[in-house]
Amino acid sequence: MDLTAYTLGETDQLLKIDNKDDFTALILAMSQQARYKILIFSHHLEHLLFDNEPLYEAIKQLAIKNHRTHIQILLQDPKPMTKKGHRLLNLARRISSHISIKQAHKEQQELFETFIIFDDRGYIMHTNPDRYDAYGNFYAPIKTKQLSEQFADYWEQGTIDNSLRRLSL
Repeated sequence: MDLTAYTLGETDQLLKIDNKDDFTALILAMSQQARYKILIFSHHLEHLLFDNEPLYEAIKQLAIKNHRTHIQILLQDPKPMTKKGHRLLNLARRISSHISIKQAHKEQQELFETFIIFDDRGYIMHTNPDRYDAYGNFYAPIKTKQLSEQFADYWEQGTIDNSLRRLSL
């Protein structure tokens, strides 16, 4: 999938994804274009989609860009991430002032959706955890506002899981 013609905050076109390679390319393209914020609601931040070096670098660059940038990750189940390890978990532990991870409240733990919001402008929505079907848009302010409000509600109810914190020795 060639995403070079798509610009976060400008290109208003619904994109439908049906495979892992296009899904990871879409996540990466939007992450690289984000300027101040990424919000992720995910079951367990699936390794095949989120645990790769290009995405790690994109999120790291965003996190260290300036003092106002932030990334919030809300997980329904953090166990796979903490057991297997994860680049983004390690990054969050190193740059905790810009990257926060919480566990979703039990009411949200049974949801079958993943959504990602980029700068309150673009989003990606994934509703079937058994497949790579997803859709997204680089510029959809109304849908993004709705998802941001939903994320804020979920975030408020979430808790900090001790397994996600940095261990001080």
